[in-house]
Amino acid sequence: RILPCLQELYNLFYINNVKVIPYNLFDLINYHVLAIWIMADGTRTYNGLTLQVQSFTIQEVVFIINVFIIKFDIDCSIHYQRSQPVIYIKAKSMDKIRASLDPYILPSMKYKIMRKD
Repeated sequence: RILPCLQELYNLFYINNVKVIPYNLFDLINYHVLAIWIMADGTRTYNGLTLQVQSFTIQEVVFIINVFIIKFDIDCSIHYQRSQPVIYIKAKSMDKIRASLDPYILPSMKYKIMRKD
């Protein structure tokens, strides 16, 4: 049993059972979606945040970063963990988007977006 709306999303993010970034990510992502992504795959790194995106190609990670820069005006870069790319969102950018993310973050996950100091 599958809900048709979930099947549509699955079809955007999986092609031949391989996870991909859809070409229309810019249209799909907003602060709510970013908050869910952070809760699922985000790791607080100092006062910044690392998004675990190791399952994507370097080209897809560059594409995601470009979407983040244009859509959210955030400063982020590619880092590597165990030779796999991850996205690091810098502390100043977390300060900038924290208020927009906060309404969507579950209380038990708020530590991922809060400053350590």
